[in-house]
Amino acid sequence: MSKQLNSVLGKGAYKIVYKGIDRDEGYEVAWNCFQTTRQEYADLSQEVEILKRVRHPNIINFHDCWFSNTEFIFITELMTSGTLREYIRKLQHPNVKIVKRWCRQILKGLIYLHSYDPPIIHRDIKCDNIFINGAHGEVKIGDMGTAKMKSGKKYTVIGTPEFMAPEMYEEKGYNEKVDIYAFGMCLLEMVTGEYPYSECKNAAQIYKKVSLGLKPDCLSKVADPDVLALINHCIAPENERYSAQEAIDDQFLCVEPEVVVLTTNEAKDHLTLQVVFKGMDKLSVKFEFNTSTDTAEEVVNEMIEEHVLPQRYQRFITHDINRILRELAGTAEKKEGAGHQPSASPMIQGSHPHGSVPPMTLDTSNPSTQIALDRRNSNTESNSEEELPHKEYSPDTPIEELVNDTAMAYHRGRDKADEWLAKLKNQDIMTVGDLKDLQDSDWAGFGLTVFASRAIRNRLLGKSTKRPSSIARSSSTASEMI
Repeated sequence: MSKQLNSVLGKGAYKIVYKGIDRDEGYEVAWNCFQTTRQEYADLSQEVEILKRVRHPNIINFHDCWFSNTEFIFITELMTSGTLREYIRKLQHPNVKIVKRWCRQILKGLIYLHSYDPPIIHRDIKCDNIFINGAHGEVKIGDMGTAKMKSGKKYTVIGTPEFMAPEMYEEKGYNEKVDIYAFGMCLLEMVTGEYPYSECKNAAQIYKKVSLGLKPDCLSKVADPDVLALINHCIAPENERYSAQEAIDDQFLCVEPEVVVLTTNEAKDHLTLQVVFKGMDKLSVKFEFNTSTDTAEEVVNEMIEEHVLPQRYQRFITHDINRILRELAGTAEKKEGAGHQPSASPMIQGSHPHGSVPPMTLDTSNPSTQIALDRRNSNTESNSEEELPHKEYSPDTPIEELVNDTAMAYHRGRDKADEWLAKLKNQDIMTVGDLKDLQDSDWAGFGLTVFASRAIRNRLLGKSTKRPSSIARSSSTASEMI
């Protein structure tokens, strides 16, 4: 239960936000008071229950709500570092790197909301409703309760005019793409520092310009062609407008990854490589590469098939791996010309005689690059694939059993199984039944790597546990990509 404090955090036309405190946990919360009627609150009961289940790192948590007299009270996570609009005013013209980071986080939140069936539409995305955690540069979408309440007023109050898509002014209805239009206007404000349609004196003038298809005057101040193209895709007519996923995949926000060599053995035929995504929230996918048996094309394709890497980075990563192989080949040729013994020649092109990529041999000469594999008390490492029989798990099966079976199936050691188990138990996952009906976002919140999450889920669902070669290459420290 939360208690309202007297400190007012903000005040608007329809609500007042106070600082509050959670009596059970002791942390501060935002106590939002929204003027409404009991009937309007009752009409929103289903949407409120959905909002309570919304959990995403880029959306402010919605804790609880109730009706009191003439007020709808809802309790949310408290953000104390200010809004995105306040940050824009402080920085005046944020650099492109910061803008990209903000945009990706906002779009991740929208992708999550729009993935619901039916989609959750925010309806009032604007820089005033996006909050910053200054210590970490974290961005979160807020005002979720207000947005849903506005939707219950039959279009009388449905958003902020400067950020409202043309279809919101009409009575034909609209879909989740109104949030993308508003995001486009937010991006415009980020790069120009100006409020969209600031040339208009009132809402009526804004409505007239929007209805005529006239863009904000400040759009002409956007110099970067990639930024301008993204904004135009976001504020295009509804049938031509980007989805949230299309927006995050846009050229402006798509980061070109770089492949770096972490370690090599003396013969230069076993490499530990790492894909680094500069400016992204989660960095690095580490994997092993055998220059005698692997090719860049096949390794990257397999990692994409196993969802370790997104498809859109295929060309960049393949090109970078081949660049590294060419450099190693050039070094080997120079040594051979100088009278040294030639090192193993990397296989840049061609296919394997048996039509598949054999699992690589790990370089165990350096402990920092060794991936501990459970070989069932054997002192020798095997590169053969192994498939464990399918096993049914009842809801009351201890989570230890599922995790241990998964580690064994994928040749991971006791230390790795204990690591996975600790992360699951930290989230109160004690039995297999606790994993039932979880969504992708819930799994992402466990802190597991892409490999660990996918391996445990496959084992739980009875999918093949045959260890794919791309998984064997992927380090247990691989981070989840966008």
